[in-house]
Amino acid sequence: MKKFIFTALLFISLGTMSFAQTNGQKRQHKTPEERAQHTADMLEKKLSLTADQKSQIYAIHLEGMKNFKKKGNDGQKFDGAAMKSAMEDRDDKINKVLNDTQRNAYKELKAKKAEAMKDRSTKRKHIKSDKA
Repeated sequence: MKKFIFTALLFISLGTMSFAQTNGQKRQHKTPEERAQHTADMLEKKLSLTADQKSQIYAIHLEGMKNFKKKGNDGQKFDGAAMKSAMEDRDDKINKVLNDTQRNAYKELKAKKAEAMKDRSTKRKHIKSDKA
């Protein structure tokens, strides 16, 4: 009887652990087109873009997403400096499309995202150090 209860608890705990691990990994990978469209839609709302600006920004992001995906498919390692340079080029192209008010709002949006990313990174470091 003890073996039966122990075995049942073992299976329940293994099932619970496997469910907990896969729960956060259900994100579906979006195509470059979907990601570029999502970004263009978000920027349209935040920056009040015109239809022409939105289509130009979509094209800029799509080009960058395809290049990023191509490098990953070719098995190339991602070079941090090259990635930063590509992001700066993308931002330069986007800034040429925007007017002055939109440029300032875009700059603020990027600063907020950078701060949020920094906060998430700090939280992860704390969680890892707590587990160690």
